[in-house]
Amino acid sequence: MSIRAHINFRLLLFTTVFFCLFCYLGFWQLDRADEKKMQLAATKRLSDLPAAPLLTLSEEEWVTGRKVRLQGTIGSDQVFLRDNVVLAGQVGFEVLHPMVLQEGQTVLVNRGFVSGGASRDQMPAIPPLADEVNAFGQIYVSSWPNRNQILAYEGWPRIVPTQDPTVLSGVLAKPLLPLVIRLDEMDVNALPRDWRLTVMLPAKHTGYAVQWFAMAATLLGLFCYFTFRSKRSITE
Repeated sequence: MSIRAHINFRLLLFTTVFFCLFCYLGFWQLDRADEKKMQLAATKRLSDLPAAPLLTLSEEEWVTGRKVRLQGTIGSDQVFLRDNVVLAGQVGFEVLHPMVLQEGQTVLVNRGFVSGGASRDQMPAIPPLADEVNAFGQIYVSSWPNRNQILAYEGWPRIVPTQDPTVLSGVLAKPLLPLVIRLDEMDVNALPRDWRLTVMLPAKHTGYAVQWFAMAATLLGLFCYFTFRSKRSITE
């Protein structure tokens, strides 16, 4: 047996490019797994803290997952319905009420999900507030990607495409704090919800990384097989 190399430069270029790409994607998924681990650890630390009055916290402490208590007046006349929300396969809305705090500021309170009506003209049945004075929940902040969407509906309750306080403050004609309070599931005004802080867990990112590295190894193995093939030497 003698080993003879048959280097195909097009195959070499193809292998090099995709081997590097697959390795890059594998390491990127590992980085994402580490980020998710840190995010979940930070959320766990926040969940262990006792609930604090919102305005006793500094703005630097207004982070997603921080538990807070609020006192004031939850409005029931002007209710926002965030559109295109899906829960357990059912399409509906998230219900948001403006709450005027004792100190005078206004913040949006997200109660959770209600299912949609049979048509867009039929508004959903919104359960009445059981307590219009107190609220207990977690802070939610975001980059609010839907800031430029058009608010096409009028009247109340009002269907909106976003829960961005900057956008909805224009509808209310009053400033809103730059966050949303997601009511805790034990709050008397809470509705069903599925508020996951992360859609993909670290283990899933790690699994994807293993797949990318396996593809890189397979590609390299195929390249070596077709390049360094065994040839039976014929001796005379």
